[in-house]
Amino acid sequence: MGLLDKLKPTPRWKHADPAVRLEAVRELEDASELAVLAESDPDARVRRAAVPRTVDAEVLGRMAIGDADAETRDRAADRLVALATAGSGAESAMAAVRALSDPRRLSAIARGEAAEAVRVEALSRTTDERALAGVAKNAKHEATAAAAMARVNDHDALVEIAQNSEHKDVAMAAFDRLMSPSADLTLARAIETRTQQKSVARRAKQIVQDAEAAEAARIAADEERRRREATVCEAMEGVAEIADPSVIRAELARLSASWAALDVTDTAARDRFAAAIVRVETAMATREQEAREDEERARQRAEAVATRDALCIRVETLDGDDVLAQLVPIEEEWRSLTPLVGDGPEAACLAERFARAVAACRKRHEMGALLAETRAKYDALVSDAEGLLSQDDTASAAVRWQSLGREARGHASVLNNASRPEPELDARLAAVGDALSAREAARDAERREALAKAQQGTLGQLTRLVERSRRASEADTITLREGDRLLRDITTGVDEAGKVEASREITEALAALRTLQEQVAPRVRELREMDEWRRFANAQRQEQLIAMAEAIVASLKLEAEQAKESDLAATARALKELHAKWQEVAEAPRNSAQRLWDRFRNATDFIRARCEPHFQRLREDRTASLQKRAALVEEAEAIATSSDWARTAARFQELQKAWEDAGAAPRDAGRELSQRFRTASNTFFTRRREDLTTRKKVWTDNLSAKETLVLRAEELSESTDWEAASSEFKRMQSAWKNIGPVRRSKSEEVWNRFRAAADKFFERFHNRHQIALAGKLAEREAMVVDMETLAAAEPSALPADLAAQVQQQRTTWNRAVPIPAPEMQTLADRWQAALATLIQRNREAFTGTDLDPDAARHRLEKLVAKVEGFLADVQETSTGLSPTEALAAKLRSALASNAMGGRATDDSKWRTAAEGVKEAQAAWARLAPVAGADAQALEGRFRDACRRVNDQARRHAPQQQSRPSAPPRRPQPPRPTAVVGV
Repeated sequence: MGLLDKLKPTPRWKHADPAVRLEAVRELEDASELAVLAESDPDARVRRAAVPRTVDAEVLGRMAIGDADAETRDRAADRLVALATAGSGAESAMAAVRALSDPRRLSAIARGEAAEAVRVEALSRTTDERALAGVAKNAKHEATAAAAMARVNDHDALVEIAQNSEHKDVAMAAFDRLMSPSADLTLARAIETRTQQKSVARRAKQIVQDAEAAEAARIAADEERRRREATVCEAMEGVAEIADPSVIRAELARLSASWAALDVTDTAARDRFAAAIVRVETAMATREQEAREDEERARQRAEAVATRDALCIRVETLDGDDVLAQLVPIEEEWRSLTPLVGDGPEAACLAERFARAVAACRKRHEMGALLAETRAKYDALVSDAEGLLSQDDTASAAVRWQSLGREARGHASVLNNASRPEPELDARLAAVGDALSAREAARDAERREALAKAQQGTLGQLTRLVERSRRASEADTITLREGDRLLRDITTGVDEAGKVEASREITEALAALRTLQEQVAPRVRELREMDEWRRFANAQRQEQLIAMAEAIVASLKLEAEQAKESDLAATARALKELHAKWQEVAEAPRNSAQRLWDRFRNATDFIRARCEPHFQRLREDRTASLQKRAALVEEAEAIATSSDWARTAARFQELQKAWEDAGAAPRDAGRELSQRFRTASNTFFTRRREDLTTRKKVWTDNLSAKETLVLRAEELSESTDWEAASSEFKRMQSAWKNIGPVRRSKSEEVWNRFRAAADKFFERFHNRHQIALAGKLAEREAMVVDMETLAAAEPSALPADLAAQVQQQRTTWNRAVPIPAPEMQTLADRWQAALATLIQRNREAFTGTDLDPDAARHRLEKLVAKVEGFLADVQETSTGLSPTEALAAKLRSALASNAMGGRATDDSKWRTAAEGVKEAQAAWARLAPVAGADAQALEGRFRDACRRVNDQARRHAPQQQSRPSAPPRRPQPPRPTAVVGV
């Protein structure tokens, strides 16, 4: 340090006193010095004061992690957050984010309004599940929230996102992840009741409902299957109880087919059905045997019964004078019959029938004439009864039928007891009875229907009255008119109900109606009293209005007498106000209402007559307004079909303003014009809205087409198929121009994406050679890394065919296309060094191969000796001569050579030596690298000899050449470990 430096004053921010340094921090402007203070000052207060003014993110990051003071660490971290979110510069914000490590602050940046790149970087550095969940729930930008949610793997965190995320799509995505691959119904129900997003709640509810419906359907299907199986089993078990074997067989086949169709797998059900089949088959065999035995017994019994029945019929049909003679052999035959098989009631009935027939036969023989007379009377009574059907008086016919029917049935009984029945007369009598009964039943039904209809109507009327009465009794207020009408209707309904036969429902309705009537009547009386008081009060108000009107009349008359001009407009307004107030108090006591109205009308008629000129002017103004509005309507209707949307919409707004300014118009005509004007406006704006909808559809389609091109362009921007990608980009640019417009809010965004992709590709296309060169350098870099890996590996880890692999790699390196780049020399040096190191460390593996280091050293020595031999064979005759003398010597040599037919001279020897050097250099390049000090010495000798030969060859070159030919490029030797090029 010089003297002047020592004499300079010490800056305050370097003062030994922390208080002075603390004060100096506020004045210090040097960012680097502030950073040094913030990071290295021994006093925590100074460091804390320097933090808010420090902009170096790396310093702040180190402080946020390693500062000894906790508050300083927090302030440094907060300063980083401020730099990241301030928006002052993208690089400083990104540096601040990269310096942060606190998950809480990183998540706060990701949740906030920082730049997109900053949010992305902050989110990428956030690894804590809770922090990621917080970003997914509360991020201001949905894209950031979605990215955070995609990185969340914790189940509880996903549940929290689905329930509390502020973004609908993020919450839905979290819910979908929770429900995949299988839905948790308990979780879905919990999310449905707690989520803030209605779409998630609806989705959860739908999943729960679908799952519950599926489970219910499965249970129902199982229950239905078990029910059907049980039904078939029960039916099969019940078949064993059927008596008819044919029915058993049919049911067995049907139920077996049904069982087979069910494809039952339950073992218990199958065993039950098999046992039922066994029982059914056993029962069927038993029933068939019993049926055969019953059939035989029935046949024998039928024959015996038929014989007895035939004898009964013969006895019942005996007639004539010799009836008794015919009866004796029949009785003998009856007694000779064998008893019936299975004697029972049928045998007793037949015996009783035969006895009755015999008794009747004997009685007929005795009562022949009496029975004929009885039949005739029976026939006459039946004819009289049939005549009753033609009578219109159903009541008298019914009474007459009672006596005729009773007498006719007595005659029929006599004939039947005498075994002389008259089936025809019985049928006719029964038909008459049925017809009369039907007529009586129809009449009774009509009476009952009329009664029911009347009761129903009365009940409906009473029910409606009950409902009205209940509403009136429960209402807070009712009008007097409603109450009077209700009480009158109740009285009428009760009177009408008394005319109908009461039923239980009618009685109950009447009781309820009377109860409600007792509740409503007092309120109606109160309303009536209040109405009377209101009318009385209205009369006073009417008197006041009449006085006001008459005062106006007096004022008008006075002004007319004094020839003063009256304010007719104000008078007209006062007249309108008087009428409005009169309407409010129109109801007055009935004894004075008409008188008051006449007084008011006379006064107002006079006022209206005096205001007629004013009314005439108003009518004229309204007529003018009507004409203006008509013109506006005609113009609106004329432009309603226009497609110049912007200009026409502006004109419609002007027309609507003019319509409002046009003033009032006659009511009827004005209403019609208003309707026409509104229709024209609606027509235009509806067409405009439809056109906008159509254009939005076109914009959406165009946007979809352009986004497709953008996606393809972004995909091609990384392509290396230059010609195909370039042609396709040109085609897409042409297609972009042909696609129509899109929505203005999306146009710039989608165009910037497309242009950015195109610019990126063509920038890469312009630099395609550098990209290809970089790719080749990367390939060479990979080869060098592989060789360096082999060189650094332990001998035990090397492959068995090391020499073959290295030779293959060396061949690939030598045959590769040369790369004209400065970086290639570095790679070549690294390659040489790695190869030499590998050969030196593993000499035994390369012994006897082209890479044998001993053989290579021997060939190197031979090449050095060869090149040095060129120098020994050729005398440097021009040594010590001046340039002029040397030129003269060359001319003499050339003349001698031409004169003596091509005899070798020094010049030709040097040219031959130069060619030999080229061959030696090529052979040197093909040799494997050799390490060691002796190899470096050989390289030095070889390079020096080559230089000297080439220098002499250039010196002895013909003078007509403008410049000597360049010697072949010598391979660069490797770094200290390698001496020969590849």
